[in-house]
Amino acid sequence: MSLSFCGNDNASAYSVYEGVLKNGCFVDALNLVPHVFLLFITFPILFIGWGSQSSKVQIHHNTWLHFPGHNLRWILTFALLFVHVCEIAEGIVSNECMQTPHLHLFMPALMGFIAAITSIVYYHNIETSNFPKLLLGKSEL
Repeated sequence: MSLSFCGNDNASAYSVYEGVLKNGCFVDALNLVPHVFLLFITFPILFIGWGSQSSKVQIHHNTWLHFPGHNLRWILTFALLFVHVCEIAEGIVSNECMQTPHLHLFMPALMGFIAAITSIVYYHNIETSNFPKLLLGKSEL
């Protein structure tokens, strides 16, 4: 059984003649793009940052200073992770009804889950090292 993003049981799965937004497989493929882009950006930064001894910042106080919106960010992130877990479960259950594996049913949610975990680790490292210049945008804390 060969794997295919849109499955092998439908020859018109990759067709966009009826419109791009009416093809669920194409929309799911577009949904993968931002998550994969985030992973390609953050993974090298995380591994280079963790690997080099010069980037390790020692915190010389008992508690680290939280950036503004710290608690709200964690609450929203856990809500996002819960939604992704539900989407992954829905995709797996829907995939059981298909004749061939359809990766587009759960792959975007899985990549979104991994990207959310990576962003949590990235932001936590920036926050504990108290180095907001690694964040995008204007950071005047």
